[in-house]
Amino acid sequence: MLLVKEWKKIVFSLMFVLYVAVVAAMYYTQLGGDLLTPEPKPTPGMDNYGTVVKEDAAILMPAATEELLREYLNGYYVTYPFFYKEVKPKENEKARIAEILGELTGLSRKELDSFTDFQDSRYDIANDENGNPVYTYREAVYPEYEMQPVTYEHFRELMGEVDEILGGNSSYAPKTLVNRFSRVPKTYETALAEYQTMMQPANLGKAYTRLYCDYLGIVLAVIPVFAAAFLWMADRRAHMQALVYSRKISSVKLVCIRYFALVSAMMLPVVVTFVHMMIKVEGLYPEQSISWLPAVGLGLFWLLPYVLSVTAVAVFLSELIGPLFAIFVQCIWWFLSLEASELVGGITRWTLLLRHNRLGGEDIFAAQFANFLWNRAFYLLLSAACLLLAALVFDKKRGGAFGRRERWSVAYKNIFRNRKNKSAA
Repeated sequence: MLLVKEWKKIVFSLMFVLYVAVVAAMYYTQLGGDLLTPEPKPTPGMDNYGTVVKEDAAILMPAATEELLREYLNGYYVTYPFFYKEVKPKENEKARIAEILGELTGLSRKELDSFTDFQDSRYDIANDENGNPVYTYREAVYPEYEMQPVTYEHFRELMGEVDEILGGNSSYAPKTLVNRFSRVPKTYETALAEYQTMMQPANLGKAYTRLYCDYLGIVLAVIPVFAAAFLWMADRRAHMQALVYSRKISSVKLVCIRYFALVSAMMLPVVVTFVHMMIKVEGLYPEQSISWLPAVGLGLFWLLPYVLSVTAVAVFLSELIGPLFAIFVQCIWWFLSLEASELVGGITRWTLLLRHNRLGGEDIFAAQFANFLWNRAFYLLLSAACLLLAALVFDKKRGGAFGRRERWSVAYKNIFRNRKNKSAA
């Protein structure tokens, strides 16, 4: 009965309505377009089949050098520590970057700084005789240079040094260098093979599930903290602590009941939107057999640890310090994880957010599947640990621990009330 009462308290709250609205908005705005039309099959003779990452020094080195030259001539460098940031190096740092460019291009700093014809690539907009906008693309203009004979290993060292000068998280960082500068056009054969792999019954459902989990994971990694904090704040506003502490039920059981009420409520809109996604995908591929059991298992193992861990951390911090502190910590953790994550291929063992923002990419996900299993298992264990700690703190509070501040607060109010009564008399 207590579980049902807690569940009703959550589900019929304004916070839960807002939570459902956020989940639904993320689902319809981000995944809705992918559920309108089926994935097209590649055909021979298409102009573009996309690109694929291939670590090729002959492609990477000229592309990265040109980008470094462009940013040097622009006077600033773009990095992504937690958000977009323009870095303007100090004079000694600028001199070192000029030396690195000289080693790669043969251009001296004097030649670099005296080049006045630099033009970044851009689109110019003009109106035709009918007043309609016409876009004209203008190529970038750089000083003439030739790539110098530098080994690939030394080139990577130089790029790593540039990244350190810029404070890290630049395009030249070791973790992003290949993905940023070494892309080659995808062939028809490669595109067709990827399409055929995705269309296999065991893979098609998982392909859409990965994309679904990528988007929904963004909100599930932070929104449940607000629901948990709301429940704790609602009890405080209603002065329910004394009643809750006096219950004969064990602390572990009481905390677990409230926790599972939160988790089950948070998963409700996830289940509804996932079922809706399954129905839409079935409609996109009516003649295609889709095995949904592996997809459901993947989605559950991907998303449930989000809700479990975020809610458990929120319950523990709300009980230990306060709901507002729990919200603050979770929002910072979520923001840092979001800014540090890669859209595709960024699954690590410890990252809060797992990203796979691509409908296909079965091979990319398979290569990181071990990290995926480790990551989800870690957050499941974190959930259990935080839940036990929350129960321990709750039990100590029931026994009178952590209550010194509350006792001083009550004593102060009594003294103030007595003085006020004496003054009135």
